[in-house]
Amino acid sequence: MKKLVIILAVMAAMMGCSEQHPPQFRQVWKKINRPEEARPILAKVNTSTLTESGQAEYGLLKTIVVYKTNQKIENDSLISASIAYYDRYGDDWLRSRAYLYRGVIRMYRFGNIIDAVRDFKVAEAISERNDDEELKNQVYQRLAHANYYFRNHPLILRYSKKLLNSSIELKDNTMILKSLLMCATAHADMDQMDSAFIYIKRGVELEKIADKSMLSDIYSMMSEIYAEQGETIKAVEYLNKWNQIDSTHTTWYLVPAYIRKAQGDYDKAIRLAKLGSEDGDQRTRRKCLKLLAELYDLTGDEEKAAEARMRIHEYDDLMYTHQAMLMIDWQQQFDEVRLTKDFYSRMTWMQRLTIVFVVVLVLAIGLGIWWHRRKVRRLSSRLDEDARNTSELHTKVDLLENRMERISGTLLIGTQMYNQLQQRQSIAEATAKELQCLVDYFAQLRPKRWQEWEHKYKGLSTAQYVFLIMQDDLHYDDEAIAAALDVKRPSVRSMRSRIKGREK
Repeated sequence: MKKLVIILAVMAAMMGCSEQHPPQFRQVWKKINRPEEARPILAKVNTSTLTESGQAEYGLLKTIVVYKTNQKIENDSLISASIAYYDRYGDDWLRSRAYLYRGVIRMYRFGNIIDAVRDFKVAEAISERNDDEELKNQVYQRLAHANYYFRNHPLILRYSKKLLNSSIELKDNTMILKSLLMCATAHADMDQMDSAFIYIKRGVELEKIADKSMLSDIYSMMSEIYAEQGETIKAVEYLNKWNQIDSTHTTWYLVPAYIRKAQGDYDKAIRLAKLGSEDGDQRTRRKCLKLLAELYDLTGDEEKAAEARMRIHEYDDLMYTHQAMLMIDWQQQFDEVRLTKDFYSRMTWMQRLTIVFVVVLVLAIGLGIWWHRRKVRRLSSRLDEDARNTSELHTKVDLLENRMERISGTLLIGTQMYNQLQQRQSIAEATAKELQCLVDYFAQLRPKRWQEWEHKYKGLSTAQYVFLIMQDDLHYDDEAIAAALDVKRPSVRSMRSRIKGREK
């Protein structure tokens, strides 16, 4: 029903502007998903006779057709001109598409992901305000993909779930399957394999409509999950299905390695894990290195186990961790500002309605000057309250900005301190603030390990957390810890004893 309303609204908008705009525009919109057919129709438009609104719509259509036909795009000036017009004169349907496609070309053609996210967020706000399900579906896909570049896994999961709900509303089984895979992958990237299994199992139910790429993703994840759970028979079953579709992907080495480990064939498992760690995506490399460390522990080769654990840190991209934090804060701030604007928009509408009602009521019944002054005093009180609320909101925005600056500073100092530890440099002269920055940064970098410490220990000091970072994460021995802190080895043993005394 919602889709029908949207289609009727679009047709009404096109009919309303048909007297001013060339008839080719309507034909291009009908064939917009067949861009090769739309392209020659759009080429027949005489741009010299177009009005300002016609120029704006032409710019939008031109950008979409050029992008979908894979033509070269020099810059985004054409679509930006259309956005400037729609920002002044409204028309949410066209304005939202303009923001969507400017974001698309900025991300996929120019690599400007941050500005692309800003455009997508505007399109998201319009789509949700107008309940435009088709637009929401497209925007959620792009926002999930954009956050993937910065490895913002919580936001990837958030938009993947929004995409799933939107696809269910549209009854688009292909998009439902795609969004299920996106949700499963997001959970897997956060090491939430039980949740990933729930979504991928739902995807298996739709495998009949999956293409080769989707089937490869389904079978690979199913085999990986079963292999990690030690269910070798099921893992082999899905591994064989996967191998029939795609046996070249480097993730393929990981699952057989799990299977060989479960069977006790550690030598073959090590060879397979090594192959998987040499190539593939970051998650696969990390999993293969983690498995290698476990296998070397099982075979008693502690030196190689430690080396494998150290190699895991080579794939931690600190720049992406920092940018992910900034992107999360910026998108949350955008949503907060949007909600504030919506609130004030509703309040403004209510105030105007109240004023009109008061004026009409005063003219109709003639209450006189006394009643008029009374209403003015009430309205003045409301305006004062609104002014106070506005001042409070400005204060909150300032606090948010200060918080972002503090977070950025803390992450920068923490990154520098962590790099010093990785390079085995002394931190004996570090201030209490710098040590706290190191601990705060580590909590963001290794959330799972941080949670384990919080469950295991009670009331640890900053210095004790720094000791745990060197001991449990960087695997320093007592001599290395003593050198880093510029203390004697008995002090190291004493520190370890005090930490052990804090266990719950």
